Amino acid sequence: MVIDLKLEPITPDLGACVRISSDEILGEGVPSLLLAALNQYGVLVFPRIGLSDEQLVALSNQLGDMEAARTTADGSGPSQMGIYRIALDKDNRSQREYVAGNDYWHMDGTSYQTPGKATLLKCESPPGAGGDTEFAHLFAAYAALPEPGKRKLQGLRVVHCLEAVGRKFNPHPTAEDLQRWNTVFPPTEHPLVWKQLDGRTSLLIGSTAQGIAGMPRDEGEALLQELLDWCTQDRFTYRHHWQQGDLVIWNNPGLLHRSHPYTEDAGRVMHRTTIRGFEAIA
Repeated sequence: MVIDLKLEPITPDLGACVRISSDEILGEGVPSLLLAALNQYGVLVFPRIGLSDEQLVALSNQLGDMEAARTTADGSGPSQMGIYRIALDKDNRSQREYVAGNDYWHMDGTSYQTPGKATLLKCESPPGAGGDTEFAHLFAAYAALPEPGKRKLQGLRVVHCLEAVGRKFNPHPTAEDLQRWNTVFPPTEHPLVWKQLDGRTSLLIGSTAQGIAGMPRDEGEALLQELLDWCTQDRFTYRHHWQQGDLVIWNNPGLLHRSHPYTEDAGRVMHRTTIRGFEAIA
């Protein structure tokens, strides 16, 4: 049976609600339709769809090559299925840092030459306060940049590392902190402007961006902040308020995202999977 996806745009440029049941989402041809919608809308929201972990993993594998969480593995049942369980109730310091880092605008996978294609996030337990997830449309933001601004960015290279975001929640790291961060995600250089195969362009910015190669530190940081402010204007963003059972999928190479701060007693628990990317940064 051919399933007709019901898509309702959320904003003029970003996001669509998908009306489909958990039983239908794994139906024949549906993953291909979802990938096409993902490329068009950037963010797909499935309100209260209530997928099980098994269905989440199955959908991830049908959308592409699911990349099992390793750095964030915590020994939990979901973790053993390759799922990243996002919660503040973890004892391990590094695990808590990974969660804390989500509060700042970022793109997943800037430590790699080929970032993930898509991220799937489902709500196990909605937060009592805070904890919304917000998205910023890099394709639309870059397209709207004035031409002189675009020319200014050509040829620049940006350095990404875990230390950049680590210093946001821990401004006075110890030598052990720095060693731990650089072991997980050492400084990695990318083009600032990422011209992708489909003809669209995004920027490699966000909380993991430490500076611009060959540029004085203050000048590089100022440029990165200017770009971040531009790309995260209201007209380029969508903020999702979580309900029990929600699923959100986003097109990682074209977006920044962040979680809004929340406390451990808010009870927020999310399960995340990622789809391996196929387009190297160039």
